[in-house]
Amino acid sequence: MPDTPGESATTGESNSCLDISLQSVASHIRASDGREIPFARAVLTIRNICDSEVVDVLPHATLGQEGGTIQDVTSSFSEAAHSIPRGGVAEWDVYDLLIPAHPGTASKIHMFGYRAALNWRFELAAWASYRSSGSSMSVQTPVSRWALRWSVANPETKEVELTIEDLKG
Repeated sequence: MPDTPGESATTGESNSCLDISLQSVASHIRASDGREIPFARAVLTIRNICDSEVVDVLPHATLGQEGGTIQDVTSSFSEAAHSIPRGGVAEWDVYDLLIPAHPGTASKIHMFGYRAALNWRFELAAWASYRSSGSSMSVQTPVSRWALRWSVANPETKEVELTIEDLKG
């Protein structure tokens, strides 16, 4: 596997067994004063859309914060090879798993909590390599790219919403 995906990986080949998506999911987060506030989470999902199990699934991701460097945050995913059964999914919380892996962002969140992520534009790219069960050939998905931004939707309740923009090609 190359260090970075090639241009051919960004063309969106439609015969990949894995579909990668990013969705906003309603949740809560504990504020520094102990209150639970509504907080939309970004959930990265890899779904097996083929008729057989996929094995040796290795997710990869890069994350950039507006005005900062793009960091390879692949090490945040479990080191163990995963398998995903037919129709199965694997999910990761971007705020809890990938944001802390970006050194500049992690230090700000450590100091200021979730407020450190507010109103910043983050760019996330994700792809995976895998094998179909019974095959020895490794396949790489196209690279999926998004821009995401958390912001306060309601200053009274401090509810945090998430805007996700799909960055095609």
